Amino acid sequence: MKKQIQLNDELIDVDIIEQNPRFVLFNLDGTEYTVNLSNIDDYKMNLSYNNTNVTVVGVDTHFVVDGVEFAISAPNRSRTRGKAANHGQMTSPMPGKILKIFIKEGSEVQAGTPILVMEAMKMEHTIKASKKGVVEKILFKEGDQVQGGVELVKLC
Repeated sequence: MKKQIQLNDELIDVDIIEQNPRFVLFNLDGTEYTVNLSNIDDYKMNLSYNNTNVTVVGVDTHFVVDGVEFAISAPNRSRTRGKAANHGQMTSPMPGKILKIFIKEGSEVQAGTPILVMEAMKMEHTIKASKKGVVEKILFKEGDQVQGGVELVKLC
């Protein structure tokens, strides 16, 4: 299966050789890489290639390997769409700072509408509405620090 990664603003094709809940094996420019999906902690994984092991820091589709940031284009998937989507809640993917809030309480939103932007690990993350609804409560304000996994906005 082919995927694209963005590395230094350049799109690169990779071949996914094998993927399961424990690891992903892929080929990039003739080199096979294995990403161990068993987390070291919440956002770190092991990457193995050419008998070398390095730590990968990743959030959603953004990764840092040996100081190089890159993104993997993935199907629409979000850490906030588990139980939170069923309850009209959106949660922070990791600890960070609220940079910008785009909506107000009482606003009507469609699924996928950008709600706010937060910064975490020197990357910006746009939190989008998990479903169509009305913004019941915004639980933080711009400039607030938030922990990972906390509810940011309630939709009804």
